[in-house]
Amino acid sequence: MRLKGKVAFWFYGIMLLVAAVEIPIFIVSVWIEPTLFGAALSLLTLICVESLCLSIAVRNYVEFHKEALLIIFGPIKKSIPYNDITGISVTKEPWASLAASTDRIKISTKSKGDILISVADKERFFSEMQSRNISLSEK
Repeated sequence: MRLKGKVAFWFYGIMLLVAAVEIPIFIVSVWIEPTLFGAALSLLTLICVESLCLSIAVRNYVEFHKEALLIIFGPIKKSIPYNDITGISVTKEPWASLAASTDRIKISTKSKGDILISVADKERFFSEMQSRNISLSEK
């Protein structure tokens, strides 16, 4: 089963902000100093950052497999065996994570530390995890 990741409005704002800053930089770099290197570097930066953000917005989900939880977050793919998970809890921690929203779920593990994710349907996520004998941590 697959659950879609949650993407907050501010994440789309970051995508627009990068474009709003980088496109004028590209135009100015071509107009003021029309070198191929400057224009190519500016355009390449825009394409790379926007491609990463777009891949996160589109490829953002969790899948429940027989033995492990698979997390897909843009180009990142992480598998967590269920028997490695020690607990799950709701959090709003702002740290860097596999989440494009601050409405997050902390997955505590024995070997990989804490992993933060965000899913659109948290209730269904918790229900699926409980069916695999993973309990909600009290925090």
